[in-house]
Amino acid sequence: MLEGLEPGKQRFTCKVALVMEQLDKKDQEILKSAIDDTRKWGAKTLQKALATRGIALADTTISRHRLGACRCYQED
Repeated sequence: MLEGLEPGKQRFTCKVALVMEQLDKKDQEILKSAIDDTRKWGAKTLQKALATRGIALADTTISRHRLGACRCYQED
């Protein structure tokens, strides 16, 4: 019955992805748009705007995600 039992592949994500998963579809689209719009939203400005709405994301976390340097983009 338990032949071939193996642990599942662990998937790591950054805090941006974790926050995204908790939002409804519309809010996900708004946040993704803000993260993608580096001209309008500096990382620190976006961090402060999100904090006023109860979402804690560090500006460094936002920056790493934008650069593709977070766990979302790393191969396991």
